[in-house]
Amino acid sequence: MRKEELYPLIDEILPQQPVLINDIPDIDLYVDQVTGFIEKKLAGQKRHPKDKLLTKTMINNYAKAGILIPPRQKKYSRQHIETLLMLYNAKQILSINDISLLFSILQEPANKHNEDQNSANPLIDLIYSLVQEINNDQAEQLQEVCEEKIGLIQEKTKNVEGETGELIEWFLLAIYLVSQAAVQKRMAEAIIDRYFKKDVPQKGKSS
Repeated sequence: MRKEELYPLIDEILPQQPVLINDIPDIDLYVDQVTGFIEKKLAGQKRHPKDKLLTKTMINNYAKAGILIPPRQKKYSRQHIETLLMLYNAKQILSINDISLLFSILQEPANKHNEDQNSANPLIDLIYSLVQEINNDQAEQLQEVCEEKIGLIQEKTKNVEGETGELIEWFLLAIYLVSQAAVQKRMAEAIIDRYFKKDVPQKGKSS
């Protein structure tokens, strides 16, 4: 295993350029246009070319579940697309119930302060921009972590030679990444459980 072999792998799994707010059309789109836009922007994140990123059915289900604000006259705004782009990453890790709890923060301000459920919510723009900013150095961080672990793995497996030794090195790196993903998933779930779950008062009982 050579550290240089990591770089094309990282380039394959992470987007070359983030989808900035200015990249998203500022006009309302029909669902077919939305899925086409997302397919184009996130094509590099597919594992297989025929994979679908977000389908019309998924988008409709998010709206029915209250995760996504319902479209106006079957058209989706820029903020709908921002939410969907964040949902795409979340659905890789979290259950639909956890997503519903977590994304509730994107709807509450609009519900509390605007009579029009479809009016622009500045909080969505703010959070989307911050997400892109925070994720900006993902490639560099992943590269640093993997390089550090490769050094440790190679030290531990230096007595294993040939192709088998190299496959063991890749196996250990993959298992390490799986373990980290599992811990990070559990941490995200703990945050949702602690800060986003709300007690629902029973009907007929005063609070």
